[in-house]
Amino acid sequence: MKTTLIPFALAALMAAPLAYAQETTAETDAAQTQTEAPAAEESTSLDNEYKVAEENAAPEEGQGYLREEHGEWQVRCIKAVEGEEEECRLFNLLKDEDGNTIAQLDMQALPKGGKAVAGVDLATPLGSLLTAQVVMKVDSAKAKRYPYTWCDNLGCYARFGMTAAEINALKAGNKAVVTIASVTAPDQPLGLDLSLSGFTAAWNAIAPK
Repeated sequence: MKTTLIPFALAALMAAPLAYAQETTAETDAAQTQTEAPAAEESTSLDNEYKVAEENAAPEEGQGYLREEHGEWQVRCIKAVEGEEEECRLFNLLKDEDGNTIAQLDMQALPKGGKAVAGVDLATPLGSLLTAQVVMKVDSAKAKRYPYTWCDNLGCYARFGMTAAEINALKAGNKAVVTIASVTAPDQPLGLDLSLSGFTAAWNAIAPK
């Protein structure tokens, strides 16, 4: 299951230095063939090569943005019209024992009054064994099993609700492990670490007041 996600990231990382090196070589060769330019042109050339930092523009209405981070948890929101409440969700990446990102979890707070207080979407790679479902275990507590909901050409997704008791367990927990399995190795389930560092602060940032 690792090979489903990792090669694309490695390819991107490996291609970037090569492209930079080619661009730098081309610029160097061009510079060597040019005659001495006026000072004003030299300044412009340097400005183009060494760009100064620009301030991040404020998000526009309807645009998604990273509002804050707490430990390993990100709070991402949709910029709302002035006077309205923003829609925010929590995001976290799940990694295997080698540090490879295998899955992504995002969570939203649900309106008060229902049995579930949080709605969760967990994305796993294509080839996930759907019948094995998703298993989450926090510390030494009893493991919880959640079903997959659908798959598309990018991956498979489990959508489920979590109760207040389950959220409180994440707040108080030291370690959470999410276990999935693949169709190619159903007898070798893969345990993914779900960091709980910063979860309490992140949840409090989106929970209904």
